[in-house]
Amino acid sequence: MDRSEATQSKVPGSVWLMLLFLVTTVFYVGIRTGGFNLPLERLPWSILVPTLALFCFLHSTVMLGWPRALTLIVLCVTISFCFEYVGESTGAIFGPYHYTSLLGPKLFGRIPVLIPFAWYMMFYPSYVVTNLLAEGNPVAVRTGTAWIAWMAALSALVMTAWDLTMDPIMSFHPCETGSAGCLPVLLDETNLGHPAWIWADGGEHFGVPLLNYRGWLLTAFIVFLLFRWLEPRLPHRPWRGAYSRVMAWLPVGVYGSMAAIDAWLGYPEIDDIHLISPFAMGIPFLFASFQIFANRSDLPLWPHHDQHAPRPAPAPRKVVSRKANP
Repeated sequence: MDRSEATQSKVPGSVWLMLLFLVTTVFYVGIRTGGFNLPLERLPWSILVPTLALFCFLHSTVMLGWPRALTLIVLCVTISFCFEYVGESTGAIFGPYHYTSLLGPKLFGRIPVLIPFAWYMMFYPSYVVTNLLAEGNPVAVRTGTAWIAWMAALSALVMTAWDLTMDPIMSFHPCETGSAGCLPVLLDETNLGHPAWIWADGGEHFGVPLLNYRGWLLTAFIVFLLFRWLEPRLPHRPWRGAYSRVMAWLPVGVYGSMAAIDAWLGYPEIDDIHLISPFAMGIPFLFASFQIFANRSDLPLWPHHDQHAPRPAPAPRKVVSRKANP
């Protein structure tokens, strides 16, 4: 590490305090103002979801190499679609629900094409955040059956925290039954918009059944368990020059951005929903950001031409006391 990189690594503590204050302020203003009552159909889902999914695939290719990146997207898309199809058909995994036409064309007439890729764009950032929380490294380093199972469980929790706010917002409607037919009667659709999916029987968590979150944990755990088991068996081929703190933080930034958006988006009828993401997602985001920027000063801040392979977090130095000679 040359002198300029060493200078960049020594970021004053006051900078972290100011950034923490900024993030806290963004969350606080979102909670206090109630955010934006934005109709869901006005959001360009056909652009947002593919763009974020493409970013995740390209970033994972850079950081992990194409064998691991391709394995992750195939597992995510395939398994999440299977769980969604069985869940929407039977109601046994997530609870009884059905998709509306908001998210566009559907596979087999049931699951929107965007949904498996929406799962994927949540899987990869959650994977990186969990690695930083548990290992201080954006790419998994430790192995072992017990550790892989623990990391899969922690990853599933980090990812399901995303849905605690997203699902109530995406499925909210004021009807008492599982039909959106009352929307044109009770509310102006230009102010509220149709939900992306509808829960037939409602639920305890802002109209979402608790069974849904068990299904999320199960789906995410299985995907993460399989990938983390396969990961050390696949070649790790990161791109030369890509392994730096800024590059490693980008998926963490996506996770934090979604937390901020969830703190701002919503409807006045479910205003308390704004309180969830600053804690459920904000805390993992802040700790993961601190890990990569404050604790990994051994890595260059920006991509470096000599930096091509990941290294585990440096072990803490042992302090050896020396006794004076008599």
